[in-house]
Amino acid sequence: MKLSPSGLIEHAKSTEGRKQLRYAAVSVVFVPVGQILVLTLHLATNLADPMCILLAAVILTVPNYFANKIVVWRDTNKDNLRTQILVFWVAAMLGTGFAMALALISDAATANSSKLVSSFWLFMAQLFGYGTIWVARYFFLDKWLFKATHQGEEPTEIELEELHSEFPI
Repeated sequence: MKLSPSGLIEHAKSTEGRKQLRYAAVSVVFVPVGQILVLTLHLATNLADPMCILLAAVILTVPNYFANKIVVWRDTNKDNLRTQILVFWVAAMLGTGFAMALALISDAATANSSKLVSSFWLFMAQLFGYGTIWVARYFFLDKWLFKATHQGEEPTEIELEELHSEFPI
């Protein structure tokens, strides 16, 4: 892929490029919803910032899983649903843990600040934390959780068996 406007447009028209655009579109929906939920919890409760992040992540992880599964990877198969949700949830919680650690730093740094200032830095910590893992999560989901090996052709029996096997955790 060329890093030029025409190269980017060409990539966006490819199968992989369209999938990456769908992944970005799901994030464009869930990031603001998650941030609004975290900031609402932050402003409306006495919960510590990391608890607000954790609670928002727990609430949004399953809908985010289904949005990625259906919209991004166009996977409607119900095989191994529990295993897939568990793996997705663990990956989401690892990312949430990173965002929570940054929120703790933000919380400590803004301890004597107004709610508005601490809310801003909470937002920035979360945005950086989740943004950092966003690309890695795409590759994890694409290569392992929702892998598709047949590139638009009918999969072989071996590929079907591999696609429908349990994820090793």
